[in-house]
Amino acid sequence: MAQVKTFKWTNAAAAVARNQSVGFEVAEVKTVDTTNGGSWYWNNQMDAAAYQVVETGAITTTNGFTALSENANYGATVSAFTNANPGVLTVDDTALYGFANGDTIRVEGIADDLTGVTLNGEYVIASFTATTITTATNTAALSVWVSGGKVTRVKDASGNAIPTENLARKGITVGTGPVGANNAVMVMVCHGEESVT
Repeated sequence: MAQVKTFKWTNAAAAVARNQSVGFEVAEVKTVDTTNGGSWYWNNQMDAAAYQVVETGAITTTNGFTALSENANYGATVSAFTNANPGVLTVDDTALYGFANGDTIRVEGIADDLTGVTLNGEYVIASFTATTITTATNTAALSVWVSGGKVTRVKDASGNAIPTENLARKGITVGTGPVGANNAVMVMVCHGEESVT
């Protein structure tokens, strides 16, 4: 018996690409728009970002499926750090890392402009969204973010230490081509190459 996982979701009002952690390396995948009809297919012999429209057989080479296989993922990737009162970090994903209000986070690996105290250090989360973390700290006088950085949780709101965990994902990136229509209910079936005994 081969590895198989099925996922169901409802697209946002403006459907966007999504990364889906599956737990194994995906050998083939199919998405189906159960609201409007239509289905899309990819296997690992096809190019990354390609997909086939099942109903017509047409193959597209962009905005399709790409295997997602990370070796190590110990924290959210920083794409911006706004110096303000309070400071705001832009990151790739807060849900995956379990960030919560009141957590103490560690910011490491930021390259800044060296005009003041470094942005690397520990901060308390005041609030967050899917892709931002607002700190409880005034960072306006600190150095200016240039590039890079990772954010990890080090303590929860009660002060309990949080162990470092590798959250590397294995799965699939579903591009804007096969992700389905706006507001559509989608089903995705992923198959792996390894046998399950």
